[in-house]
Amino acid sequence: MSSKPALPSLTFITVLIAFACGCAPKSNLKPFEYLGQKAGEETAQLARNQGSVMAIWERFEAMPNPNTEAQVTGFKTAIAKSKGITLKEGKEFVRAVSDDPRMWPAGQVGRFISLAEGTDVAVLFVTLPMMLAPEEITALKNSKTKFIIVGGQSPMLDALIKQKAVQAAIVNRIPAKPAPGGAETAVQWFDRVYMVVKPM
Repeated sequence: MSSKPALPSLTFITVLIAFACGCAPKSNLKPFEYLGQKAGEETAQLARNQGSVMAIWERFEAMPNPNTEAQVTGFKTAIAKSKGITLKEGKEFVRAVSDDPRMWPAGQVGRFISLAEGTDVAVLFVTLPMMLAPEEITALKNSKTKFIIVGGQSPMLDALIKQKAVQAAIVNRIPAKPAPGGAETAVQWFDRVYMVVKPM
């Protein structure tokens, strides 16, 4: 019998992430739309309000993700305000339910670069992997496309930012700031739960 420890189920990991990052209730997607808008604003700034940009997002098969859909909607709304930017058709990549959500499938970095070819800035609405090979980080760094990542925290974030493999990351705070006692606006939720990280 194999001694390899069993991995937590995708559902269990999703629930843990939701509680850990202080995510907004599924019934209220406005905070996630605002998260996407912030990603669009960072994209426009990086692109200097010119050139072409696109969104790439992940979805596990048979598992609709309204939170991600709301983020992409918010992203498109923000980009539409930047008249000098061309928004290219977004790309969704579907992952098998059996995939380990903590890792990217083999060759995924190359697929991201290929999907974004000819684009000045690509925003990845994805789960950051726990590990990346040095050559994968180098490939992102050397890509003609600049990348922004919107997702959860990962031990890889520091290396990706320091080596400028990604130009910005919008990731959840660990831990999130304490929730207010009363109602919370989308802006307040973002400032409490997320932060923008950029190379020095």
